[in-house]
Amino acid sequence: MTYRTDERAGLKHQATKEAIDLAMESQWQEAVEVNRQIIERFPNDVDAYNRLGRALTELGQFAEAKEAYQHALKLN
Repeated sequence: MTYRTDERAGLKHQATKEAIDLAMESQWQEAVEVNRQIIERFPNDVDAYNRLGRALTELGQFAEAKEAYQHALKLN
């Protein structure tokens, strides 16, 4: 699916807000899923990798969290 630049920005903003809201509500598994969707569409989104790392940490999935954080560092 092809989006215009402003549509992509809007979709990213909406998904980011959803991911943050889920984290604020401690809905960590859902936050993982949304952040992975963001990363699928925007593979260079450092913030999404950081949020993913946090959510995975909260779920006790430390090896996966470490990978997410390392990827964020590599991108940054």
